[in-house]
Amino acid sequence: MKKEKKRCSVSKFLMFVSGAALTVASFVVIPQLLEKCSNKMYKSSLKKDEIDFDSMGPEIVPHDKKEGE
Repeated sequence: MKKEKKRCSVSKFLMFVSGAALTVASFVVIPQLLEKCSNKMYKSSLKKDEIDFDSMGPEIVPHDKKEGE
């Protein structure tokens, strides 16, 4: 009975430690990695010679009708 209680308390402690480690990683490590990678992607996109306007979004079409029609 004592071994079972000890095993249960050890597993709860390990779950708490792993939860704390995941929380720290999600608030500290991952945002820094995302910022670093996004900065590299942005800088590499500036080095392109041509801009592909077809992949930028919907086409802007001027409105031909007048307000009274």
